[in-house]
Amino acid sequence: MSQPTWTIRFEGYLPVDDRMEERLRRVCAEIDKLPASALHIDEAACLITIDYTQVKGLLEASREAVHTIRVGEHVIVKPPWDECEEQPGDVVIEIDPGTAFGSGLHESTRLCLRALEKHLKPGVSAVDFGTGSGILAIAAAKLGAARVIAFDADENSIETARANVQRNCLEDTIEVHHALSPAFIGSPVDLVIANITAETITAHLDAIAEALNTGGLLIASGMTILNAPGVEQSLPSAGFSMVEKLTDGQWVALMAIKQ
Repeated sequence: MSQPTWTIRFEGYLPVDDRMEERLRRVCAEIDKLPASALHIDEAACLITIDYTQVKGLLEASREAVHTIRVGEHVIVKPPWDECEEQPGDVVIEIDPGTAFGSGLHESTRLCLRALEKHLKPGVSAVDFGTGSGILAIAAAKLGAARVIAFDADENSIETARANVQRNCLEDTIEVHHALSPAFIGSPVDLVIANITAETITAHLDAIAEALNTGGLLIASGMTILNAPGVEQSLPSAGFSMVEKLTDGQWVALMAIKQ
C-alpha cells in the first residue's frame, strides 16, 4: 500500500521589489532548517518549492505603479510600457522586471546607480554580483564599462537579466552567468557591484577582493543602517579601505578601494 502524500503550504506576503528573490531564498533556507519531526513528515520528504503563480499575478497587477524614474543626474530607468523625456547626456535603461523585481525603485538599487554614475570610469571591466534583473550591469555598460560579467544564484533572475541585456542591445558587452560567488571569474576586474545582503557580502569579501585589481572599487549595498557597520568593520581585514558611504532612508551603500 502506497504512503499518503502530504503537502504543507507556507503562505506569506513580501514587498514586491528587487530584494524579493533574496528574501524568498532566506525564508526557504529557514524552513529547510526545521526538523521534519516538527512538521510531522518523513525526513526524506523535505522538499521545498516556490509557487510563483501568485507572485507573478501580483507583479502584473503592480505594473501600473511602475513608471519611469530618474536616478542621480543622468540615469533614467524605464519599463517597456512607459515613455520618457531624455535630456542631453541622459542614459536610458529599459528594464522589464520579470520575476526578478529589479525596477530601480528600491533604495539600495538607487544607491548603486548613484554610485556608478559618480565613480565608474569609461573603459573599466566590472562584475555585478547578484544581478537580479540586470539593471546594475546594464547601467555599468551604458555608463562606459567595456566589459561586464553579471551573475546570480537564482535561475529566474538569470533568464530575466539576459532578456534585459538583449532588450538594451548589450549582448557584446555583458555576459550573464549562473553562479554563487565571484570565485569563477578568471582575470581580475576594476569594479565589483554587490547589491545583495550584508551577510552575503561579508561571507564573500575575500572572493570579491580576489576578483578585483589592486586599486579596484567595490560598490556594496543591500544593507541597512543596522547591519552596514558590520560590513564596514570587515573591509580592512579583506584588504579594503572605505572611500564613501551613501544613504537613502534606512539603506546604505559602501564604496571601498582594494589596497
